[in-house]
Amino acid sequence: MKTEKRARGRPKKEKGLIELWRFGRAGVVRFAFDEARQRGEKHSMAIICAVEYIRQHYPKMPISETEVRRVLATFQPRKSRTVLRFERATLGGERLKKFRFVAGVQGEKGPAAPSSSIQNLPESITSYKFRFAKRPQYPRHNRKTPKE
Repeated sequence: MKTEKRARGRPKKEKGLIELWRFGRAGVVRFAFDEARQRGEKHSMAIICAVEYIRQHYPKMPISETEVRRVLATFQPRKSRTVLRFERATLGGERLKKFRFVAGVQGEKGPAAPSSSIQNLPESITSYKFRFAKRPQYPRHNRKTPKE
């Protein structure tokens, strides 16, 4: 009985698909980069700031300056007018209490005893929203100052 040989080399990726964790990393990278640029950092320094932000907040996530540049090339191409923007949102206080209540409800029987995982939720949860928006225009640092 003959078995089929497995193809040699690295397995081929499906065209146009991105793994969920890579998309999440791209969102955090874009957020950190945009935040640094809004503070007035230059492009190269904003890339370094994005790497530091991810290493500080997500130490197990692999990241490098080259990967930040790849994310920017993918999600913020130079000639594109519309880009995918990511924003940080913190869920806490009353909104988190509503979330806990909704998570504990079981159909028509009313609120159930919250499971241990719902009781152990943190005080606040950080999430990242994404939307299509106009490409941001960052001011040049070496531009001529206009005469008054």
